[in-house]
Amino acid sequence: MIKYSYRLIDFRQWLRGFSELLHIPASHGTLTIPRELGEGTLQAARLPEDISFIVLNFSLNDDLQFISEATSSPGLCLFFNQVKASDLYTVRENGSHLTDKGPTRGHIQLYSTGKGRETLFPRNSRLKGLGIFFPPSFLHRHVRKNILSDLFQYAETQPAASHAEPISFECRQLLEDIFAADPSSPLHHLLLHNRALLLAEKFLSAFLTRSTISLSDGRIWTKGREKDLEALKGIVRILSDNQLNKFPSIEALSKTAMMSSTKLKSRFKQIYGMKLYEFYNRHRLEQAKEMLKTGNFSVKQVGVNIGFSNLSNFAKAFKKEFGVLPKEVLKNK
Repeated sequence: MIKYSYRLIDFRQWLRGFSELLHIPASHGTLTIPRELGEGTLQAARLPEDISFIVLNFSLNDDLQFISEATSSPGLCLFFNQVKASDLYTVRENGSHLTDKGPTRGHIQLYSTGKGRETLFPRNSRLKGLGIFFPPSFLHRHVRKNILSDLFQYAETQPAASHAEPISFECRQLLEDIFAADPSSPLHHLLLHNRALLLAEKFLSAFLTRSTISLSDGRIWTKGREKDLEALKGIVRILSDNQLNKFPSIEALSKTAMMSSTKLKSRFKQIYGMKLYEFYNRHRLEQAKEMLKTGNFSVKQVGVNIGFSNLSNFAKAFKKEFGVLPKEVLKNK
């Protein structure tokens, strides 16, 4: 078995390490596998902002294990994998073993280099795909924090190819351009750089415009921001419940929303423009106003019904909200 341990920092460096392991010299960023070891090529190059990419299209006559060691400052690796469904491989991430068959039409995986990862390919497996590495310097310089958080969360949902996103028809066409490119052409490197950048752009553009992503196993991945919104809607339903006669504790609301109390309070105010208690209080005062308009309840009954034990406090809160006392609404019903 051939084992390659590395820390992914740059795909050109990765290729040099693989070249040394196989005792095969790489020339101008290209490694050609000799017949006695297998067949095919690996090509690595640099893009602007220290982004690097690698084109894999090879197989080996021996089992191959890639062991990616965790980096202290994680980057993101985007992989367009065209491994056929007949090629069985095993992934191990954080101690978990997952045996998987790649979808026939290929799949896209995004993973963080902040986690250790092992991938085992049996002998004669075809490795065919494009990898693009975004270093931490690029990510922190050019990607907004909330988007970067979503990207890392998405990366952590994908330990195996069955959980990955299928490659779209348009992206498959760009990949075919890469694999069909003539190495002898003077435009060969330009074409590879262009298609790699286009594939990165299309993935990231789609990621930004979609709130959910359909994975190849039928699951739906939801962005963290969208998850927050759904959680906050649940909090709104609780605070708007007419049967609620007491403001719930922040701790209880935090558990329901599955957020820290600090995050819940800040996100709620950011989305709804008011604090949690302010929202609750406004809703119950609106409820009181509607009850008073019916003329079927006294001011005291209304105050008690919405959770005020002190009539004076109810009157003050009501006037602060609507500019009139509860008895005035009752009088003018």
